[in-house]
Amino acid sequence: MIKKLRRKFILINMIFVASILTVVLGTLYYTNYQRSNRELRMIMKQVIQFNNRPQDHKFEIRRLPEPKPDQRQLRNLMPILLVTLDKEQQIVSTETQNVKFEKYQLQALVDAALSLPSPEGRINDYGLLYLKQDTPEGMNIVFADLTLFKSNMRMLLFNYLAIFTAGSAAFFILSLFLSKWALTPVERAWEQQSRFVADASHELRTPLTVILANLKILAAHKTDTVQSQEKWLDNTQEEANRMKQLVEDLLFLAKSDAQATQTIMADLDFSNLAWERVLLFESLAFEQNLTLTSHIAPGIHLTGNESQIKQLLTILLDNGCKYAGKGGTVNLTLKKEQDKILLSVNNSGDPISPEDIGHLFERFYRADKSRVRKAGGYGLGLSIAKSIAESHHGKIAASSDPAHGTTFVVTF
Repeated sequence: MIKKLRRKFILINMIFVASILTVVLGTLYYTNYQRSNRELRMIMKQVIQFNNRPQDHKFEIRRLPEPKPDQRQLRNLMPILLVTLDKEQQIVSTETQNVKFEKYQLQALVDAALSLPSPEGRINDYGLLYLKQDTPEGMNIVFADLTLFKSNMRMLLFNYLAIFTAGSAAFFILSLFLSKWALTPVERAWEQQSRFVADASHELRTPLTVILANLKILAAHKTDTVQSQEKWLDNTQEEANRMKQLVEDLLFLAKSDAQATQTIMADLDFSNLAWERVLLFESLAFEQNLTLTSHIAPGIHLTGNESQIKQLLTILLDNGCKYAGKGGTVNLTLKKEQDKILLSVNNSGDPISPEDIGHLFERFYRADKSRVRKAGGYGLGLSIAKSIAESHHGKIAASSDPAHGTTFVVTF
C-alpha cells in the first residue's frame, strides 16, 4: 500500500509540476512569438513609411529611425524586399536586403500580393509577409521573408523543450526524495497500526481460547451441578472480564486517536484525588508486602476530567506496585513548581533497559519479549496514561536506573 501511495504521490506531483512548466513556458513562448511578430511588422511599416517617396528615391535601411537592440539585430538580418509600382501596377523599382529575386519571381510576388484584399498579411505559398500602401504615384509593397523568423521560433521552442525536460527530470528526482520524506510518518503509522491490530488479535484470542475451552469442559459434564463446575465458571468469568477490559482500553485509545471523545473539563482538587488513589492502593501494597509512601502538596488544583485523572493515577500506581519487586517501595509525589504541576511515581525493582525505556508508551509493548503476563495486563496502560496526559496538555516521561529505580513523571 505504501509503495502504491508513493507512486501516486510522485504521479500527482509530476502532473502538477508538468502543468505549471507547460503553462509558464507556453506563455513565455507565446509572448516571445507575438513580440517578434509585432517587431517584424513594425519594421515593415517603418520601411514602407520612410520609403514612401518619389520614385527616384534610393531605399536604404540605415535611414530608418534607430530601433531597439532586438529590432536592430532583426532588421540587419531580415531578408526584406521593397517594390514600387506605378498607377498601372507595373514594377518601377525594387530595393532588397539580404535577399535576391529573379524578375519573374518579383512579378509573381507582386501579383500574389495584389490578388489579396487585405493591405497586409501572409503569402503562404512563398513564406512571406507583405504590406501594401497606396501612394500618389502608385503603390509600395514590402515583402519580408519568414525563414529567419521561423528559425528563431524553432530554436526558442527547442530551448523551452530542453528546459521542460531538464526541469521535469529534476522535479522527478526531487519528488522521489519528497515522497520518501513525506510518507515516512505514514509508513511508520501504518506499521504501528498493523502491529496494533496483530497484537490486539493475539490478546483477544487468548481469553477467547480459555473461555471456549472452559465451555467445552462444561458441555462435556452436562449432568454435573453448577457448584461442581464452579471452578470453570469462575475462570470463564475472569477471562471474560479481562477481555471486556481490553476492549474498553482499545476503544478508549481508538477514540483518543480519532479525537472523538468529548472530554468534560472542570476544576479539580488534584491533591484530594491523589490522596484517594493512594488510600485505594494501600491494601494492595500491604498484601504484596510493599511500602507505599506519598508526598502530596495540599491545595493543588487542575482543570481536567475527573475520571481520566483518576485513571491516570490508577495506572501509574498499579504499574509501580506490579514492578516494585517483593518488599519493594512505591512513592507518589505531587507538587507545584512555578506554573507547572509535577506528578511522579517511583518504584524500586529491576531497572528498565535503555533500549526499552523509549518504547514504554507504545501499545502492547512489554519489556518481557516472551509475552508471559506474569504481572497481568496487556501493555496498554502506559499508552492510555500518555493519551490522558496529552489530552490535558501535559507530558509524560520515564527514567530508570539501578540506584533510583523507575520513575514516571507527568508535567501539567
